[in-house]
Amino acid sequence: MALTDKEIENILNDYDIKKDVYGFIKYSDEIVLEAQMNFGNILNRTSIIAIIKKFKGEFEEGKNTGKLKSKATLNKFIEIVVDKLELFKSIKIMNEYKGDYITRYVASYTYVSPYEIALSLLSNSFLSHYSAMYIHDLTINAPKDIYINKEQFPKSSYLGDRNNISQGRIDYAFSKKMRRTNMIYSFSYDDTSYKVHVLNSKNTHNTGVISKDVIGFSKPIKTTNIERTLIDAMVRPGYSGGVSEILDAFIRAENINIKKIWEYLEKFNHSYPYYKSLAFYLKNADYDYKSEFKKYKNDPRNHLTFYLDYQMIAPKEDEELGLLYPRIIDNISDKH
Repeated sequence: MALTDKEIENILNDYDIKKDVYGFIKYSDEIVLEAQMNFGNILNRTSIIAIIKKFKGEFEEGKNTGKLKSKATLNKFIEIVVDKLELFKSIKIMNEYKGDYITRYVASYTYVSPYEIALSLLSNSFLSHYSAMYIHDLTINAPKDIYINKEQFPKSSYLGDRNNISQGRIDYAFSKKMRRTNMIYSFSYDDTSYKVHVLNSKNTHNTGVISKDVIGFSKPIKTTNIERTLIDAMVRPGYSGGVSEILDAFIRAENINIKKIWEYLEKFNHSYPYYKSLAFYLKNADYDYKSEFKKYKNDPRNHLTFYLDYQMIAPKEDEELGLLYPRIIDNISDKH
């Protein structure tokens, strides 16, 4: 609801604001609505400039006929709307790789999840791995490490690499630490510290990426669905809380679409035999795995021994699947 002239006058006097920028106050409700509808309750310099430009409107005979006057600038918006009216709060976000900072202006008129702040760092990004597990209630934890993902541009794909994988290559790869992104941001929000890991996965045409309404979020967000989340997690366990958390996620899921998850795995065309990992998790979560696993009987990688995780110490082997796994997994399976 628009403020009355008397209310505007009181605010001008209370904050010692000049009348030439009073439009920020008079039309503050409309500014909030614009932020909600077009910018998801989180603003940056570009979106603030866009709002100011829209509210300045058209010029007729050299005169500004819009709701904001010519002296309504980015700095004035921050001074009045952010600092004085406190409709938004300033959040400083550090790029840990470069060492510099960017700022987001987060709505204070509604609760905004830190996951939404993370997604604002990269256009057209989506939540994945541990963050998507959290969104789908596949973990009891509320991770402070947030994973956002944006797929690479399409590249030509071929099967030659997966047909020429050797045991030595697998052994070497999994004897080392899992490769991790160095693009990490950090920020504090509501007295809690968060780290945002920016991932750039291979192109799948956003297979399994959905829009989802989540309790505690100010708007729908993009995330991987349950089946894509579980595949991403098993391929990159270090981004997903580790293999114990991932098995627990398979158990908690309860309604995995078995046909869909195998179709996704085949579409993603991994070089390594991750079909062994998927069969292992499904097996230990009491899902049917044999009907799909037997389709790989003649796969050229089937004779290879694969690894569930990186740098495992004294792992056990599932001889049926040809897979090495951490001993702690047996404890989870027994409890289940």
